Amino acid sequence: MVKLSIEKNSKKPKYLLLADSITSQIEQKQLVLNQRLPSVNKLSAHFNFSRETVFKALNHLSEKGIVRAVDKIGYFVNDLSVETEFKVFFMLDKFTPFKEDLYNSLIARLGDKVKVRLYFHHQNEEIFAPLILDNLKNYTHFVITTYIRDSKTVKKVLNKVPPEKLIILDKYEPNIDGDCGMVFQDFENDIFNLLSENLERVKKYNKLMLLNPLNAPHGDFVQKGFERFCTEFSFESDVQNGFSTDYFEKGCLYITIDAYDRDMVEIIKMCRKVGWKLGNEIGLISYNDTSTKEILDGGISVISTDFKKMGEEAAKMILEGRRERKGNESQLILRSSF
Repeated sequence: MVKLSIEKNSKKPKYLLLADSITSQIEQKQLVLNQRLPSVNKLSAHFNFSRETVFKALNHLSEKGIVRAVDKIGYFVNDLSVETEFKVFFMLDKFTPFKEDLYNSLIARLGDKVKVRLYFHHQNEEIFAPLILDNLKNYTHFVITTYIRDSKTVKKVLNKVPPEKLIILDKYEPNIDGDCGMVFQDFENDIFNLLSENLERVKKYNKLMLLNPLNAPHGDFVQKGFERFCTEFSFESDVQNGFSTDYFEKGCLYITIDAYDRDMVEIIKMCRKVGWKLGNEIGLISYNDTSTKEILDGGISVISTDFKKMGEEAAKMILEGRRERKGNESQLILRSSF
């Protein structure tokens, strides 16, 4: 039996006292990496604690990554860095330059005592579901961008995560039980409001075209706001799934939402081919700002949210132990293309 001892007369819950005793032994090198801990039954009998209390202590350490459970075998020392305050499961749908900003800002704000493990689901529910469900006992917090088209899968999986551990980023998920945290974009209202605020600029163009790829997870919401704007202000409009020279015409304002900017690039190439200038013969607005868009062809106008702020807000919820649901404002950054 490892020489575990419990602090007497402490007001801490029993499970935390046991967890502290185990981490203390790790700090003193009495327990070493990969060493098996005493069984739940032995710990229960030794301290006269219920099995439920022992399981709660071990699960607490498992969430922080300090111990790991091996099914039907027992618990093992998994990490000697016992100063880890939180262990975060961070799942993105994809890794783009703006999602990298989100990740980096979260890491920077959390600091050194928080460990973050990065996962990707690539909008595939067959990856999304098992990664989360298999790790429910291994992390103190789950920070997730969804963009899974099957809303039933999202609801079923995320409702398995205790709401006090869950923070959803970028896309609002309406069907999640409990008071989990959310920091999200309001895609429909953002495009409507931003185009409305710049109505005089929009009036320079005869027609508005949204290029909404079939695989764009936020495309339906953007399209609703786009169509509402065009209807309310009586603009001729069109929605296509991608750019084609058949749709390339003078006096048109194009809005592209492809995360990899393929439509934007094709429009720029066509302008160069026919000798047109962005912001004159045609207009162009792209989604999500990058350093390249600041300088490309004199500057590409963008609708973009502040992903750094989104990451900071998620980190603050973790560190401060609070949960709230809040929109992350987008802005239209005006450059020469519009």
